[in-house]
Amino acid sequence: MNPNHLLTFAVVARCKSITQAAQYLQIGQPAVSGQLKLLQGAVGEPLYERKGHQIALTPAGSGLLEYAEKMYCDFNQAIDYVRCLKDVNAGSLRIGATSTLASFYLPRFVVQLQAEHSGVQVYMETEDTREIVAKMHDYDLGFVEGTVEREELPINYQVIPWQTDEIVLILAEDHPLAVQYPQAAPLTVFAEYQVIWREPGSGARQVVQKALAEAGISAPINIEVTGVTGVKEAVRAGMGIGFSSSQALRHESEGLVARRINPPQGLPWHLNLIAPNPAMRSRVAKAFLALCLSE
Repeated sequence: MNPNHLLTFAVVARCKSITQAAQYLQIGQPAVSGQLKLLQGAVGEPLYERKGHQIALTPAGSGLLEYAEKMYCDFNQAIDYVRCLKDVNAGSLRIGATSTLASFYLPRFVVQLQAEHSGVQVYMETEDTREIVAKMHDYDLGFVEGTVEREELPINYQVIPWQTDEIVLILAEDHPLAVQYPQAAPLTVFAEYQVIWREPGSGARQVVQKALAEAGISAPINIEVTGVTGVKEAVRAGMGIGFSSSQALRHESEGLVARRINPPQGLPWHLNLIAPNPAMRSRVAKAFLALCLSE
């Protein structure tokens, strides 16, 4: 069995498409199909079947994928290690960040990095916290919301506490709660009014749901949107009440107001960095970390 064919199989299974896998690997589609054919020949039975423009794994393929994914993970760790040793990635930085952090926290650090290192290219991908943790091998640094357990991370990666913000209530300026609670609102409002919820992987949502659970408050989930911008627009349209980090509301003035939640302690919101261990960091990653941790 050729190890390269197993790595290709892992990419095809992740993309669910031979065409997309070929684009990701930057090789021709016939080359990918040929490698899969040779791999199936070595296994002795089909590993997948075509369903329209996608593929579906057979039971044999699903079983083999477990080992292919492990090999793919180890292979990428080896690439990362060699890249850092040779400074191959010295001119670029790949960041995975939640939408709130990408929009309201990171831009000034990116601008500062590129001002000090004009040749650096920054690639930022927005995902929820769970997706970023799952894809850390695709990034140099991750910026996530809430708690990340050590066992969730790939080997040689660590969580670095970064900033603490606060989750606040978002209200239309003419909403009854804006008048009733001019400074802060209790958690009970989440059970009494229609709530615009963030997507399940949102760190802000996890903070709110944990606080509600600890207080014994049940809040129905009828409306979900993706990203803080979606929450703000839904609240502005009068669909319900919402929540976000205070930073995301700092420069908001048209039609919306913010209120502290659960006084007097509020709802603290912890933001974390995920980075390779120091010996594995590229020079650009080290420079960007220094900027982010300088405050």
